[in-house]
Amino acid sequence: MKKRLLAAIMASTMLFVGCSNGNLKTEQGGNTDGVTEVLLWHSMSGNVQEKLNEIVDGFNSSQSKIKVVAENQGTYDESTSKFFNMNGGSGSPAIIQIGEQNLQSMIDSNLIEPMSNLIKDYNYNIDKLVPQVVNFYSVNDTLYTMPFNASSPVLYYNAEALKKAGIEEVPQTFEAILAAGEKISSANNGMKAFAMHAYGYALDQMVTNLGGFIINNENGRIDRATEVAYQDQVTDIFTWISDLIKADQFINYGSNSQDVVTGFNNGDISMFITTSASAAKIVSEAPFEVGVAYLPYSEGVEPQGVYAGGGALCVTNGLSEEVREAAMEFITYATSAEVQATWAGGTGYFPINVKAYETETMKNIYAEKPQLKVAADQFLTSKETAATAGPLLSQLPQLRNDLQAAIEEVFNGGDVAKAIDGAVANTNKAIETANKSIKN
Repeated sequence: MKKRLLAAIMASTMLFVGCSNGNLKTEQGGNTDGVTEVLLWHSMSGNVQEKLNEIVDGFNSSQSKIKVVAENQGTYDESTSKFFNMNGGSGSPAIIQIGEQNLQSMIDSNLIEPMSNLIKDYNYNIDKLVPQVVNFYSVNDTLYTMPFNASSPVLYYNAEALKKAGIEEVPQTFEAILAAGEKISSANNGMKAFAMHAYGYALDQMVTNLGGFIINNENGRIDRATEVAYQDQVTDIFTWISDLIKADQFINYGSNSQDVVTGFNNGDISMFITTSASAAKIVSEAPFEVGVAYLPYSEGVEPQGVYAGGGALCVTNGLSEEVREAAMEFITYATSAEVQATWAGGTGYFPINVKAYETETMKNIYAEKPQLKVAADQFLTSKETAATAGPLLSQLPQLRNDLQAAIEEVFNGGDVAKAIDGAVANTNKAIETANKSIKN
């Protein structure tokens, strides 16, 4: 049964990766010369990885009994595939960072210990965590993973280009962005109004903002999802993109997020959507003033906000008490107010510790770069509904890949309804197959 379950879980990630890694130096953790080693797998890269390394180095230098060894294992989906394949064997990490899309498959694997157990055993104060992120990573009142790097997609805009076009406030609706296109182009040498890369995560967050469920059974929260439920909202989003293309107010960058940022910096587009996790880098590197705004929505729809995207830290089942305690000490440090404030200021993630917002560090960062506060505000002011609890689905990586393929069809002039039908059929088939495997 366990082998069948793990096989289904690995298939759901869409990215099965072998576990061989000659650079692994520890097996979950151990005691060397009186120092307990804790192996941490993560999926951070670029400047965000540098900031994570600063957290690890800060913890290691703050005491002498524990050494955290941080290793990048590729994307969230690649890392979890390796983790499932190793099945708790030699070289497995004590702590693994997952993306929010990996929550259900990680729970199903039975390879992690519920965070609620560690919180109880080590007297961790859960009240210091932002309730919305706790709710996302909790199932049946059990918190399975520790929230760590919280983010949401946001709208970035060229403040100078909009001002030059006579647009005093950033457009908040799909219709307003489309209507602003001609003014923007005329005033800025043909600059297009908008672009976004094929980005499944942004699409399902936009569905949430429009008040829709991504999957049925209230986003898989009252029972396992059996099919997608996003059709109405995705139709609105894809139709908007199609209308922008027809109006020559959209540039097709495919699935490459960096190409969109480059186009933005070059003055080819005035607005785009991507994760807030990149906000610090985008704001600091652009050759003009960058603004950040909430996700746009359809005219006539009351925006609902977003769910707790980003990532979390899982603790592996079956650790020795020594390594288990050491892992929790690091997690306590990484989620402390001051560390979370510094982490947020250097990236664009927003703190998961409520006290972080009260620190002088966070206040100073938001005063210097108010753009970084927008994503936090969007999340913290989101309505608390069944939809904004977020999706719980082991096939969420595939759902997003299918949506990405569908929107690329639209980018290339394809029919909206046909593109959506294809994505729905592919994802529903995967959900059905996975559910049968788990039941058997």
